[in-house]
Amino acid sequence: MKRPYCMMLALALAASLAACGGADGNAPSATAAPEAAATAETAPAEETPAPAGDFYTLTNGPFNTGDACYVLDPHIGYCLVTKIDYAAAEQRVLCSVPGCTHDSDACPAYVPGRGTEVALFTAGDKVYVYHSIATMHYEGSWEDYEAEVVQPGWEEKVAQAAQEGMTEEELLAFYRGRYVEQSSPAGLFIIDGDGASRRDVTCTRDIGPSALRWCDGVALYGAETEQSSASVGYRVALADGSVTTFPLQPYEWVMGAWKNRLLTCRILTDTPLPDASENWEAYWVVLQNATVEYDWLDPATGERSKILERPHDGSTNGSRDFYGLWDGKLYFEEQTSASEGGPYQRSYSVYDSAAGTWQELPKPLPDPTMTLSDPAATALPEIAARQGRYLRFHGSDNVHGENLAWVLDQQTGELTAMPMEENADSGAPWAVTPCALTNDGRFLVQTTYHEGRYAYALIGAEAFLQGSTDYTPVKMLA
Repeated sequence: MKRPYCMMLALALAASLAACGGADGNAPSATAAPEAAATAETAPAEETPAPAGDFYTLTNGPFNTGDACYVLDPHIGYCLVTKIDYAAAEQRVLCSVPGCTHDSDACPAYVPGRGTEVALFTAGDKVYVYHSIATMHYEGSWEDYEAEVVQPGWEEKVAQAAQEGMTEEELLAFYRGRYVEQSSPAGLFIIDGDGASRRDVTCTRDIGPSALRWCDGVALYGAETEQSSASVGYRVALADGSVTTFPLQPYEWVMGAWKNRLLTCRILTDTPLPDASENWEAYWVVLQNATVEYDWLDPATGERSKILERPHDGSTNGSRDFYGLWDGKLYFEEQTSASEGGPYQRSYSVYDSAAGTWQELPKPLPDPTMTLSDPAATALPEIAARQGRYLRFHGSDNVHGENLAWVLDQQTGELTAMPMEENADSGAPWAVTPCALTNDGRFLVQTTYHEGRYAYALIGAEAFLQGSTDYTPVKMLA
């Protein structure tokens, strides 16, 4: 059976935008609703994660522990938490329950829905999945969701699914998973490192997607803007999901984290910023003379220390040119037009906060589409991937429909274009991209993408950058 994930994304978008309408006589009946997520509970004292340490970054992508990588494996209506063991070059479901079929919430590795708004990471001897409240949050029962979202246009949806090799039963399972994902409060799935069991915790406050992006081994951190001038910092305890806040200055945002401090930026003006909704022109005039200050912030004490100050670049939050933080270095982008009406040329500069010095990345870049990928490594602290040696760039060849990638070795200064492989879904070549660096000096690379899944392989980093394709394929799940 094909795995029609592109089609499912289209269906999900249609479901999000669907208006309430009359019931379709050919739609599925409102059968038993999916089981609700496990009841939240308070963590026993012995399960409290290790003491707080340095911050590390979280994203929706693979999470690197140095000897393994954790990724979500997509299925119809759910995902599974899996572990890629570097030594064994094998992907396994993070479940050791005897006889488990890994297709219901009885499985410790089971994550309902598409898994697009979650963060997968480890702390201590536990594996965590943080799921925020969904962007398109749904208030109501499965029966309401089925009537309002699933039933309208059901025949057309079934026909479209059939073209992708999906049965009507599978299509309904997809929507059931989406309902659980969209209606659940923010919370944590806490999985034993050996996959023997899982405990679910509901956060004491719902926080939006992408807000919590940093962890210190004890809690998650991030911020949201509540009004145009006010942001609030959040701390979510891993032990019990309790949410506390820490203050931020007006027009201040959390941008990154390093060691035990958060990186923030804030707009500084000579006069108070007018309300943009009442007088946009006056607001814009004040911004033209504003500056942007970058600070280290200790969220536990509220202590700030200034890193640097830059002119405001015209964006509403003043950080449009900031491209990431890695190993205490702040990366910034500059864009200049090559000629009137011509494409923008990008260049990147780096500020070393420890040394107080600037340096430039290769200039000019060899391809006008080259863009720096987020330099922050989604990895545990104190492993090889956090040493800041390799930077990734991405780009595209719009004429041939190719995705391109490069790697800059900051130790040698060499910039290497990634080898190309055939993309089975599109038929166009695409770049083999490193997504993790192992503790023994190998890249975990994504070699192909087919029907919603990447294939992975391992290869020595230096050999790979010298053009070798002598990969050790990772044995992937069927």
